[in-house]
Amino acid sequence: MTRSDIIPMVLFGAILVSLGINTPQAANEIIARLFDKSIANSELQPSQQDVDRFQAILTDKSDKEIRQLLAQRALGEKISESVLADYAQKNNIEPNAAEIQSAYSVIKTWTLDLAEQEGYSQQEVDRYRRAMAQGMAKSWKVSKSLYEHFGGEVAFQQSNPLTPVGAYRDLFAQYQEKGDFVIYDPIFKAAFWESVKVRYAKVLDENDVDFTTPWWEYSQTAASE
Repeated sequence: MTRSDIIPMVLFGAILVSLGINTPQAANEIIARLFDKSIANSELQPSQQDVDRFQAILTDKSDKEIRQLLAQRALGEKISESVLADYAQKNNIEPNAAEIQSAYSVIKTWTLDLAEQEGYSQQEVDRYRRAMAQGMAKSWKVSKSLYEHFGGEVAFQQSNPLTPVGAYRDLFAQYQEKGDFVIYDPIFKAAFWESVKVRYAKVLDENDVDFTTPWWEYSQTAASE
């Protein structure tokens, strides 16, 4: 390669940098900023095990496409978890002892077979149940607060039968407007907002949305009738 060949390549690289265009080699490029912390592309990359697992399901996708999808999902999870945690902290949202015990009681009935499995001590099973109860009770209380503040659509999901998806959209938009998170990469940005604005198959009628009682207590009552 001659000197005349090298100069245009150097200039081309400089142009890419000045325009903010990412080269394929930029594995550690900054994808987003979340509460003043930069998120690099390398932080979002999935393990080969996860890639193989998803590729067995999404057989029409290439290895590269699966990695991109999982990286986008990882960014979405980072943003969602951080924003919801910040909202809960700023609004002093914590479940009380009665709410945690209520969640623990129903989780105990859901996981009766866990105590019978070999390799788990009773203390380990109880610790697992209490961690689940804490998380479930807090998730319900955060959802309740979001719905009361923003309103909007509530969707049924297995993990949370009262998921305030409309409130999530408004909350994320609010945090973005305040500059609490910024997604620099246009592909990642489009994927995040597409996931936030997705329309759910089972949206509850407004009259069926009731946060006065934790959803698991309502489910237990309905099941016993």
